[in-house]
Amino acid sequence: MNNYKFDDKGGQPVPVIITEGKYEGTKIQYGKASFVEDKDNLRLIFDYTLLENPNGVEETQDFVDEIGKILSDIIENEMKEEDFLIGPPK
Repeated sequence: MNNYKFDDKGGQPVPVIITEGKYEGTKIQYGKASFVEDKDNLRLIFDYTLLENPNGVEETQDFVDEIGKILSDIIENEMKEEDFLIGPPK
């Protein structure tokens, strides 16, 4: 997933800017995130703050789903960088 970048000058936690698609230019900052077991699945629950909204994006479920995918990608990449095991051992 390459539709976002980090705003290293934006404070802590580091804000994320969406770089493609209908939410392009929108800047968000993630807050608390956790996983919740839902039947046989894990759901990612998170807080966020909308920092910049140059296109007047509405905070619909579609928007929340999109920023959830971005957060999932960030978490997965961080786990790979830290050499955490993802999935069953091979």
